[in-house]
Amino acid sequence: MEAQVASPRIPFRAASTPPASTPHFHTSPPFYTPSTRVSQDDYPESPVGLRPHASFFKPYTFTLGQPPTRRRLPRVLRSPKRLFLTIVFLGVLALLGSFWRTSDRGNVTGLEDFDGLCRFVSPMDAYHRDLTRLRTVSQDSGFPRDSHDRLKTYKHYHSYSPTGHLIVSDNPEAPHPIPLLLDLGEKRWEELLSRQSRTLEDAVREYIRRYGRQPPKGFDKWWDFAMQHNLVLPDEYDRINLDLAPFLALPKSEMMRRMEMVDNMAETFTLVVQNGSVDIEIKDEGGLKWGGTLPRARDTASLLRGFSDYLPDMRATFSIFDQPQIYLSWARRGSLVDLGLRGEKTSHLEETDSAKVKLSRSCAPDSNYRKNGSFLEGKSFIYDSLEAGDLCQNPYLIPLHGLTIEPHEQDSHPRPHTQLLPLFSLAKTSINSDILVTPLDQFHDPPGNDPKWENKPSSKLAWRGSPTGISWMTSDLDWRSAHRIRLHNYANNQSSEPMKYLVPDLGQRNEGDYDEADESSAMGSDEDLDGWRGGNPDVKEQKAVEREGPLRYFEEETLTDQAMEFFYDIKLAGGPIQCSQDDGTCQNMLDEIEWAPRQNGDDLNLNKFLLDIDGNGWSGRFRKLMSTNSLVIKMTMFTEWFQPHLIPWFMYIPAKLDFSDLPDIMAFFRGTPTHPELAFDETAQALARNGKCFVQRMFRMEDLQAYMMRLFLEYARIAAKEGVDMDFHLDNDNWSQMDPFERFSPPESTSKHEKATKDLIDFADRDYSSHSAKMPTVSDVKEEVPRQDTAAVMEEAEKDMDGMDGINLPWEAVMA
Repeated sequence: MEAQVASPRIPFRAASTPPASTPHFHTSPPFYTPSTRVSQDDYPESPVGLRPHASFFKPYTFTLGQPPTRRRLPRVLRSPKRLFLTIVFLGVLALLGSFWRTSDRGNVTGLEDFDGLCRFVSPMDAYHRDLTRLRTVSQDSGFPRDSHDRLKTYKHYHSYSPTGHLIVSDNPEAPHPIPLLLDLGEKRWEELLSRQSRTLEDAVREYIRRYGRQPPKGFDKWWDFAMQHNLVLPDEYDRINLDLAPFLALPKSEMMRRMEMVDNMAETFTLVVQNGSVDIEIKDEGGLKWGGTLPRARDTASLLRGFSDYLPDMRATFSIFDQPQIYLSWARRGSLVDLGLRGEKTSHLEETDSAKVKLSRSCAPDSNYRKNGSFLEGKSFIYDSLEAGDLCQNPYLIPLHGLTIEPHEQDSHPRPHTQLLPLFSLAKTSINSDILVTPLDQFHDPPGNDPKWENKPSSKLAWRGSPTGISWMTSDLDWRSAHRIRLHNYANNQSSEPMKYLVPDLGQRNEGDYDEADESSAMGSDEDLDGWRGGNPDVKEQKAVEREGPLRYFEEETLTDQAMEFFYDIKLAGGPIQCSQDDGTCQNMLDEIEWAPRQNGDDLNLNKFLLDIDGNGWSGRFRKLMSTNSLVIKMTMFTEWFQPHLIPWFMYIPAKLDFSDLPDIMAFFRGTPTHPELAFDETAQALARNGKCFVQRMFRMEDLQAYMMRLFLEYARIAAKEGVDMDFHLDNDNWSQMDPFERFSPPESTSKHEKATKDLIDFADRDYSSHSAKMPTVSDVKEEVPRQDTAAVMEEAEKDMDGMDGINLPWEAVMA
C-alpha cells in the first residue's frame, strides 16, 4: 500500500474546538453604566466567567431605577482661578514626588489579583517598551528609533517547519525571529483561554466533539472539582486520550489478562482501590532497597485518595523507574487506535514482547528517522515543544540524549516491552506507549530565598547538577554524548576560536560613524541594500533601515571562551555517579570533568536565567525553578502531563538539545559581551512573571489531582467488566434539546493539521505584534476518520517489524 504522510500534531489546540463566543444579555436593565473595572488591565485574559484568573471581557455594572438627577459642578470647576491654582498645586506635588521614588519603568513584579495570586502579563507589551528604550539608548543619528507600528504588516521571511522549529531566514530584510515567537506564544495563550467550557453541559459537548464518545462515569464529580478549584484550562486533557486510545481496541477479557500480567511484573507497585480506600502492594521487595519505590507509591496513593470514593474497585500498576518501558511498534499502535476509535475490538491478540528495542520500529515509514536518520534542519528556534520533541521527525535528538544512547535489553532496568501493557509510568517520550501519570518528586521542595528580578546580581544562565542521563555508564557506551555531560563541556569550552550568534540590530554595529550632515546622502539605491548584513554596508543606508519597521538582526562574532564566560554559569557538581569503577569509566569522568561544588537554591536564585534539563527521566526540579522570579530556559525530550498547558515563549523559553540556539537566546535577553546594556530585560522579566504564575495557578496540587482523577475515571471504564455501563449520561433539558448529530457525532481526526497550523501561523504573520485580531479556529479543517480493512491491517501487523514500510494507517486522530 502507498504510505500516507502522517499529519503533525498541533500543540495547545484540540480537534473541533470553537472559540468561546461573547456573552450576550437577553434583557437590558432600564439604565446601566458600562464600567471600565477590570481585574487585570495589564493582560487581556480569558472570557471564562468571572473566575479569579479570567477577566477578558469588561464586566458591566448596572444602576437600576430612575436616571440620576443632574448635579452642579464642583466649586473648583466653576471658578477658572480656582481651577488654575489647583492644577499648579497638583503639578508641584507630582514634581516633588518624582524625586522621592525610583523609576518603576515597566515593572511587572508585585502585580496581584484580588485572590492574592499573580496575574499573567503581556511579554509583547514589555518587548515594545524594551525596543523603544533600547533604540533610544543606542541612538547615534539624527532621527528617532521608536517601536514600529503594531498595526502595520511586516513580512518575516522565516519558515515554520512541521518538526516544531522556526527556520531562520538569511534574507537581509528578515526581522529578528524572537519577537515573532513571543507574539505567537501570546496569541496561543489568548486563543487557548478563549475556548474553555464554562458549564457542565459545555464540557460534555466539548468532550464528545473531541473524542466521539460519552465522558466516563463520574465526570460530573470531576467537573465540580475543577470548578471548585478554579482550573484554568478544564478542557485540555488530550494527553489522557492519547495514552488510553490503544486500549479501547482490546476485548475486556484481554484487558483483564494484561492487567494481571503487569500486576505480577517485577520492579513495580500496585495501588488497590476497594470500597473507596487505597492500599499499596509492592511485590518486588528488591525495589524497596532503592529509595524511591515506597515514597513514590505513597505519593501516588495520596493523590488517588482525594477522589477514590468516586472510583470502582480496581487495581493499577506503576513502574518504579524514571524512564518509560513500553515501545509499541508504529504499525501495531496504529491498528489498535484505528479500531478503538471506531468502537471495534482487535482479534489479533498475540503480540511479540521483545526486550530488544529498535527505536525505528516506533516511527512511521515516512518519518524523517526512517527515511533519513541524519536529518537536520538549519539555524532554528523551537516554536512547538511537542513537535520538537518528536524523535521520529527530529532524529538528530537520538545521539544527544542518554535515554536513546543506552541500550534497552533484557537485563536493562527498567526492562523494556514491545507489547501493549497497561503500565503507568512517570515519564515517556513521543515513541512510548506507557500511561503517563503526575509525579510528585520534588513537588514540595521550596525555591529558597528569591530576590526580585531587579535585585538579582547575575544575568548569566545558571545550572548545577549531577551527571545523570544514562542508567549505567560503561566504557562500551558513548557516555560523553549524554545530554548533561555535553552541556557541561559546551558551557565550559575554553577555545579561542570565534563563534557567531544572532544579535538584535539596534544601531550598535557602527557606532560613531554616522554624520548627521551627511544624512541627505544616506539614502542610496535599492541595490545598496543587497548583502548589507554580510560585508561593510553603507552606514547611512543601514541607519535608514533601522529607523522604522521591525527589529532586525545581524551576526556578531566573539571568541568562544569569552562568550561562554559572559553567558553561562553551568557546571556538573559533586562527582561521578551511575558509572562503572571496574572498567575505569568513573575515573575517566573524574579526570576529564572540572567538577564544581553543589549549589543551594539561595545561590542559584541570584541569577536571572535558570536552565532546566532532563536527568535519567523528566526534570523534577522544573516546578521549583518556575516558582522563582527567574526566567527558565528548558530543554527536554520527554512528554509531560502539563505540556498542553505550558505555552512556550509566553511562560518559559524552549531550547534545543544541541544547544545551538542558546547563544542567540542569551544575546537577545541578556545582551552581548560588547554591549551588555542592549538587553531585552523587561521582556525576560515578563516571561519570568508568567512562569511563576503558571506554577501558582496551573501547577498546584489541585491540578495534579484533577489530572489523575480524570485519568482514572477513564481507566476505570476501560478496566470495567463486560456489560457494566461506565459512561456518564447528562440528563437535563439543555442536553435533551441539543442536536442529536452534534451529541453523537462520529470521531474526527486531525489529518489536516498542516492547514490548522498554517492558519494560526498565517494569523501571526499578518502582524506579529498585534493583539486585536480574532484568532482562527480549526473546526473546519478536520475530516472523519477513514475506515480501514481490519483484516488487512492485522495481516500486515503480523509481519516482521523491520519490514513495515508499506503500511497505511489512519491514526492521526490520536497521535495528533
